[in-house]
Amino acid sequence: MSYLHLFRPFKIKDLAIPNRILMAAMGNNLSGAEGIVSPRAMAYYVARARGGVGMVITEAVAVSLVGRHRAGGLLLFDRSHEAGLRRLAEAIHEAGSLVAIQLNHGGRLADPTITGGRIVAPSNIPAVPGAPAPLAMGLDEIEETISDFARAAERAVGLGFDALEIHGAHTYLIHQFFSPRSNQREDEYGGSLENRMRFPLGVAKAVREAVGDRFPMLYRLSAEEYEAGGYTIEEALALGRELRNCGVDIVHVSAGTTERPQSSLYCIQPGTMPEGCLIPLAERFRKEVGPPIVGVGRLTSPEISEQLLKEGKIDLVAIGRGLLADPEWPHKAENKVSGPIRKCIGCNRCIESISHQEAIMCTVNPLTGNEHKLRSRKASKPKKIAVVGAGPAGLEAACTGSFMGHRVLLYERQNRVGGQLWEAAAAPRKHILKSLINYYESRLAETDVELHLEEEFSEKTLKEKKVDAVVLATGSRPNRPSIPGLDHSHVTVAREVLLGLSRVGKTVLVVGGGLVGCETAEFLADQGKKVVLIEMLHDIALDVEPRTRVLLLERLERLKVDIRTGCKLQAVNGVNVLVEVGGKGETITAESVVLATGYEPNNAL
Repeated sequence: MSYLHLFRPFKIKDLAIPNRILMAAMGNNLSGAEGIVSPRAMAYYVARARGGVGMVITEAVAVSLVGRHRAGGLLLFDRSHEAGLRRLAEAIHEAGSLVAIQLNHGGRLADPTITGGRIVAPSNIPAVPGAPAPLAMGLDEIEETISDFARAAERAVGLGFDALEIHGAHTYLIHQFFSPRSNQREDEYGGSLENRMRFPLGVAKAVREAVGDRFPMLYRLSAEEYEAGGYTIEEALALGRELRNCGVDIVHVSAGTTERPQSSLYCIQPGTMPEGCLIPLAERFRKEVGPPIVGVGRLTSPEISEQLLKEGKIDLVAIGRGLLADPEWPHKAENKVSGPIRKCIGCNRCIESISHQEAIMCTVNPLTGNEHKLRSRKASKPKKIAVVGAGPAGLEAACTGSFMGHRVLLYERQNRVGGQLWEAAAAPRKHILKSLINYYESRLAETDVELHLEEEFSEKTLKEKKVDAVVLATGSRPNRPSIPGLDHSHVTVAREVLLGLSRVGKTVLVVGGGLVGCETAEFLADQGKKVVLIEMLHDIALDVEPRTRVLLLERLERLKVDIRTGCKLQAVNGVNVLVEVGGKGETITAESVVLATGYEPNNAL
């Protein structure tokens, strides 16, 4: 398929962007405490630039010390920060992409351990209960902060950046001034819509004056907060119109906040949310504020992006996590690089890694964050390698080994590749995982890997094939606890149910309230089964990424799944299942019992 609109150049003022694809700004924690571009961060950005993105937008770069919100993030308020950023801009240009810098101030989301113990905000209101209370900014400090943005912008021009983006979304300082939830000032910067717009517009005006009329300027905003007491979309539209009057060229329409999972799922959408879920907001901005508008929000496939551009709903697309999963997403869509696109599955492991102050990582792309040290080179001495297990780990190892020139034999005892991806993809709203199976099937077909399906690898195989090395990727198997009665025919495991290999009755007891148990309960309740879900801990889905968990719990409640926590399985006696709750025995009646009690490594080999 050709993507005429996706790869049509876009001109803004004197800047010609070669295609309509922007790399959305994302934190990555790849630089040190000094906030200077590290070789690791350089390699990460260059990989995305080489992949064909029209313009890279950097991570949020702090414009002042008190505005730092992450220890591993970049800074631009001192001359010591300039050389690294200049090299970054040059490297991205050499790799074939344009580059914009995103300017930000964390406000009450700043980290006091790296700001010298001080955090500031419009009002003395913590981000969430228990968080440090910020100091309300005085008028002099507000003016100084506006100047910080302008100085950083002026520096960015001199460092060779092609454009800049003001971060006015996702509950950072500019957003905090605009939102009545976080801004309860009684002076000219708080209260009315006009007053709450004063700081965002002040930043935009100062930045425009600092960079001149011809330098492209983007502004990222949250069109909706999805929080009680927040601003309305009509107010956001009013801000958008005023930003245009202040010299903003492109409005980048996101949504949500980052303070609570309930609203952060709109700016960091889990895989269970539909592709393009924020586009209706962007479309409304395009109609009422005017083009050009950047659309964002789980745009995982070039087909959807092309259609949105063709229909005139947006003018440019911003891809974030999709470029973590596959930096060559643009080149593959344009057929400049062969092979299938490895799609983002929306698991949000990337977000969780940086939230825990770790370097960014991706579940489906082991190179993400490791581009500086991991490269698939051709082997100087090719070997004969057996890979045992054709789940995602085994497939990745086999395909990589083959690319490097090794002779690879891949063994899988099932009749298809994919391993546990199949049952994971069978869970409700997890169809995106099938794209990962398709990706590996396509990638495998382009290799010389010798595939052995429905074949067990053994010591005999090892001796007969005379391989030089063995990669064990045998995964795990369902754990069956030592509890009386689990050998009954009406007791099965979650994977058997999800794969359609076990039939269950009209009343089902699911044992285990982790991710697998919750998804299995939803799977059965969707079929009209009466489901009881028991978990011996105090709550369910504690192993689930927070944003995904919010939606999962909502669906279980809507399906009327009977959830019982602090409930431990004791024995199964036919349809009568004995459990313990608060030290007392109870009986639950169920025609079928489904175990979701975790997995254990399959270390038989």
